[in-house]
Order: sequence, then structure tokens, then C-alpha cells
Amino acid sequence: MAKDDINSQNGDATAEEGKKSGKLRLIIIIVSALLVLGGGGFAAYYFLFAPKPPSPEERARLAEEAKKPEILPVFALKPFVVNLADSKSRRYLKTTLKLELSSPELQEELEKRQPQVRDVILTLLSSKTADEVNSMEGKFLLREEVVKRINTFLVTGKVTKVFLEEFVVQ
Repeated sequence: MAKDDINSQNGDATAEEGKKSGKLRLIIIIVSALLVLGGGGFAAYYFLFAPKPPSPEERARLAEEAKKPEILPVFALKPFVVNLADSKSRRYLKTTLKLELSSPELQEELEKRQPQVRDVILTLLSSKTADEVNSMEGKFLLREEVVKRINTFLVTGKVTKVFLEEFVVQ
């Protein structure tokens, strides 16, 4: 009888181990299946939908396009001659400006708005003193102010830079 008890205990232990190993096998099978399906899904995405790297010819073309600087249109203004705001002496400024435009369509608008543009620039220039416009920093600030003031009323684009073509203070 004692022998039957030992055998039944061994049988119970073996049955429990069988149940545990069956659950473990099921988990391993499910995890393996998920890994295989996930790998297959990734491979399908990579080969079917992922962006392809550019060919050497396309890379060369893109590099060439990146090297070319964009040449923007320039609008020339007639020369300006203004009295400067110096209180001690009568000094004047003669300057010619060119405006770099964001788009070719802006040239037509600037031609129509030329009186406004000239008025804004004349008012700005005549408010400056000789000391303010003679320094390099003063010229840079003047350019920025011209761009800012003109861009306030433009509709079809904007002025990106101002070039000083002639600049004489006397």
C-alpha cells in the first residue's frame, strides 16, 4: 500500500509537471508565432512601403540643385537727395537704393506703390543725422529700417534686402 501511495504521489507530480510544461510550450509557441508575424509585417513594410534611397544620379542632381543659390529679382529706385537732421550744420545725403524682392510679382506692385515707397524712405532718411548714417552699424540699421517700413504695406510679397548702390554724405 505504501508503494501505491508513492506511485500515486509520483503520478500527481508528473501530471502537474505535464500541465506546467504544456502551458510553457503554449506560451513559447504563441511568442514564436508573434515574432514571426511581426518580422513578416516589418519585412513587408520595409520592402513595399518604405521610401527608397535616391539613386547615385538622383543624389548628384539634388546636390547640384542645393549648390545653386536662388537669384531674387531686384527693384531699382531713383536716387534720393535729402537734408539730414543735423542741428548745427546743413548736411545732405545722396543715396541710390536697390530692393531685393521675394518674388517677381512684387515688382508690379512696387511700380504702382512707388510714391509710397519713396515717401517712406525720404521720411526715414531725413530723420537721420550724419553721425547715424556714416558708421557701418548705422548703414546696417538703416537698411533694416527701410525693409521693415516698406514691408508694412506690401501685399504680394516682401522686400528681403536693401542694397546701397550710392551713399554720399556732404
